[in-house]
Amino acid sequence: MVLKSVDFSQFLSEDSGIPFDIKFEVIEEVHNEVTNEKLEVDRKTVEAQRLLLSAASPVFKQQFFGKMRSSKHHFEIKETKIKAFELFIQIIYGAENLNLDIKDMFEILDLADFYIIEPIKGKMIEAIKNEMTFENLKTIADAASTYIHHEELANGMLKNCGKFLQSNLGSSDQILDFLKDELMEPELIDKIIDLKCENCDYFKCKDSMLATFPEHKPLRPGVKVKKWIRTGDETQMLECSISTVSLAPIPPNLRPNKQIDGGEIVLALSDGSEMRLPLKKMSNNEFDHWYSSPLSRVNFLSTGGMIFRCKDKDILSGAGYRRITTNLGDDRDSDCNIDYDSD
Repeated sequence: MVLKSVDFSQFLSEDSGIPFDIKFEVIEEVHNEVTNEKLEVDRKTVEAQRLLLSAASPVFKQQFFGKMRSSKHHFEIKETKIKAFELFIQIIYGAENLNLDIKDMFEILDLADFYIIEPIKGKMIEAIKNEMTFENLKTIADAASTYIHHEELANGMLKNCGKFLQSNLGSSDQILDFLKDELMEPELIDKIIDLKCENCDYFKCKDSMLATFPEHKPLRPGVKVKKWIRTGDETQMLECSISTVSLAPIPPNLRPNKQIDGGEIVLALSDGSEMRLPLKKMSNNEFDHWYSSPLSRVNFLSTGGMIFRCKDKDILSGAGYRRITTNLGDDRDSDCNIDYDSD
């Protein structure tokens, strides 16, 4: 309990009373494209206490106290910036209110990933997301591909860029146009626009978007949806999840909002029962779906009157509304006009 109240950042000072017992020689290098060699441009010694570093990182712990521990008291550090490593050590010690720019955050994120310090990783990821704007998105995307050596982590940051654009632009074609205007590298663009649902990591969907799917990739079991059923003048909202999807051949001349013979979607309702509904060919309108122009000729299917509900929010409340007109999944061809809150 006493240790929780200790300000460990005080031990960053040489006159703290607890001497440093480890030194890191941080060597900053640049790559010479002509000779394909790395050239040293600067170096600096950063000191710390090995016990405190080991308490924060299993990598430091193994390095200093493990079975294969080193007896050295001086280590070289490369592949990072001097400023970033100094800030990284300060953050380990609990220093706050540091002046970090985007590149600092990425360097520290990469160091936290290497030394397996999850709290610092999470803090940097959140800080980068909070700093994201249209103006600095290219800088963030470039930094993700440059400073992060862990491919999965780098792709995750690029995915955050895509989600930012998805939330603020919406249409995948608008996102693509923005990225091209920013002169993004094609490889980066491909990774950024590979958007998927943050909940099930499946489709480029979000709450309140029409729950449709391309015929080559049916909705998988467990995806959460809301389904509207109209009886007379009343509309009932049902909390559901996808149970099964049964496909059938789609006639080439079948018009949108028409049933597909033999096609069926089974919904698992919140009360434990199931509802079997006919599968329909949906209208091919990009604003009704998550898809982008490369899928403009693909058949999109659903039962109609159904939207994704990834976050279990009450989408029928709030001040902001937009209107959706879609065909219901019952035997009638009447339209269901629903106002709902948009993310």
